[in-house]
Amino acid sequence: MKAISFHICTLLTLSALMVSCGKSGKDTNNVKNGDDSQVIEVTTEKVSKRQINRVLTYPATIQAFKENHLAPATAGRVERILVDIGDKVSAGQVVAELDRTSYYQAKIQFDKLAIDLQRMDSLLRVGAIARQQYDATKMQYDVAKANLEFLRDNTTLRSPIAGEVTGKYLNDGELFTMSPASGVGKPAIVSIMQLDRLKLLVGITSEYFSQIKLGMPVSITTDIYPGKEFKGKIGKIYPTVDEMTKNFTVEVYIDNPGRMLRPGMFAIASISLGICDAILVPAYVVQKQPGTAERFVFVNENGVARRRVIEPGEVFDDQLEIRKGLAEGEDLITNGQTRLREGQKIRVVSSSK
Repeated sequence: MKAISFHICTLLTLSALMVSCGKSGKDTNNVKNGDDSQVIEVTTEKVSKRQINRVLTYPATIQAFKENHLAPATAGRVERILVDIGDKVSAGQVVAELDRTSYYQAKIQFDKLAIDLQRMDSLLRVGAIARQQYDATKMQYDVAKANLEFLRDNTTLRSPIAGEVTGKYLNDGELFTMSPASGVGKPAIVSIMQLDRLKLLVGITSEYFSQIKLGMPVSITTDIYPGKEFKGKIGKIYPTVDEMTKNFTVEVYIDNPGRMLRPGMFAIASISLGICDAILVPAYVVQKQPGTAERFVFVNENGVARRRVIEPGEVFDDQLEIRKGLAEGEDLITNGQTRLREGQKIRVVSSSK
């Protein structure tokens, strides 16, 4: 009997312990889940606007101001390429000559028709031939002349710009087949770029469209030259906004007399819009929703925590700009916010303006 009593007492003791642990676990869960009946102490500060120097900063890749990939209109054998990579060329300079066999044949035919037309003109003047016969010869002459000019232009490649040869894709005697050149994506025998002036294509958020003007100064920096700033200006503003990104494009022109900058370099373009008002909050009060890009803060509304989804802007030291989601005068929770959820009861122990 004593043994039975001992076992019964042992079972009762274990049961009591399990119940006690279960209650303790539930209480812990309530604290972790932020029980609405629990009042959490917080500190707050009033949201206000401050003056900032608005500077738009965007990444971009430097491009040649002008770029030409030279190729004839038809396939043919390359007789000579008169330039090499790195050579400087002037506008109108001959850079390559193609096989001129067809050109010489067309020249012989044209010269013959020119003589025939001259004879026909003399005979027409004295009434020895009909007008229709003269017109037929004149038409053949015009066709031969156009063909000769076409062959002349397409067997002699001239640079349309002053610049530097940056690509050469064939050698003397090789066949040009109209296939895209490697690294260019289009048919070409040589590539020429203007390097004493460069440009950047910068995509700017559409909300600033009305504030961007032609001629605005732009500061350009690159990691290749730490601490050095290059000056540029906005030379062209594209008239449309991209439907997907909601950005519009501007072209920034940069003078490059020393040729320190080169196409393909990565750069940062900074455009100052001047002094303006903005809402700034301590960066640490902004929280991120796990698994998303959503940012939010909490504000105090009559002793209750309210969650505000915000759109962050630029960072100014330890302050973060809030573009949307907060209004001036709201009571922003600056301490204790990590323990809150929507509708949580709070008690403000300290508040600053």
